[in-house]
Amino acid sequence: EDTEYRDFMMQILTQLEPRLEKAQSILIEELDEVNEIFYVIKGQVDIGYELNKSKKYVIRYQDKTVIGGYNCTFNKKAIFVYKCRSECEGYTIRKKYWLDILEEFENIAVYVKHNVEQDYMMNIKEKVFKAKKQYM
Repeated sequence: EDTEYRDFMMQILTQLEPRLEKAQSILIEELDEVNEIFYVIKGQVDIGYELNKSKKYVIRYQDKTVIGGYNCTFNKKAIFVYKCRSECEGYTIRKKYWLDILEEFENIAVYVKHNVEQDYMMNIKEKVFKAKKQYM
């Protein structure tokens, strides 16, 4: 069981690619197809919505965060805007490799999918929708 987890982590680590994003760059726009998961090691990422061609940001993550995990795991288009508030550095894994790994390690994938979905629903979707509703 421990070896399965180790193998799972090794598969992920071997697929990571370094990534550096400039401050103010948009990582993901609403309705974008999300093709990679960005593990932000250092930097600030703002998450929000667009209304009447104006972007409003309601959540700020600082260091050690994951962007695009939900979208890649469940093959969903983005419904929010993700922007680098500061320079962001970290690693990405391409969606294809991520899904291949989840398929290979079905036992672990059950937990990963559950945690990814719960985190997204409670910490992002609920909060951004609530702020958008209040603004409207």
